[in-house]
Amino acid sequence: MICVNIKAERFEVLDSLRHKDFEKTYKSMAERVVQYAINYMKTQFADKTVRWERFSWFKLEKVTQPDQISCGMYVIRWMKHWEGKYNSALTKDWKRIDLINEERECLMLDIILDEENLERERIMKEATKYCNMKNKKKELKGRK
Repeated sequence: MICVNIKAERFEVLDSLRHKDFEKTYKSMAERVVQYAINYMKTQFADKTVRWERFSWFKLEKVTQPDQISCGMYVIRWMKHWEGKYNSALTKDWKRIDLINEERECLMLDIILDEENLERERIMKEATKYCNMKNKKKELKGRK
C-alpha cells in the first residue's frame, strides 16, 4: 500500500512481504502509481500549492506477515489504522495465522450480511442448503 502523506511530505510504502528489492524492482512501479495520484489531485483540488518535488519515500520496516497469502488482510488493517506512523493496532496479535483467518472470516461475513449486498438472500439460501446437506451426511455416518 502506498499512502500519500501531504502533511509529512512523503510517500509511505507499507509492504508486509518486506520486499528486499523494493528499490530495484518495485520503486519505479510505485513512482508511476504516485504520479497518477498526483495528477489526479492536481486536477481535483483548488489548492495546488503542494510541492511534490520535496516529497521523500518512507518504507515501513516493522511489519512482516507470517505467510505469503495475507497481504490483502494487512492492507485492509492498514487502511483502518495507518496515521503516518507505526502503531500497535497495525499488527496487534497478527503473527498468528488463526487470528488473521478470524479477521478474514469476519470481513467475509460483514460483506455477505451487509444489507446493501444484492446477493445476500441467495447466498444465505445456498449456505442453509449446504449446512443442511452437511448435517444429513453426518447423521448418515453416525447411523453406520
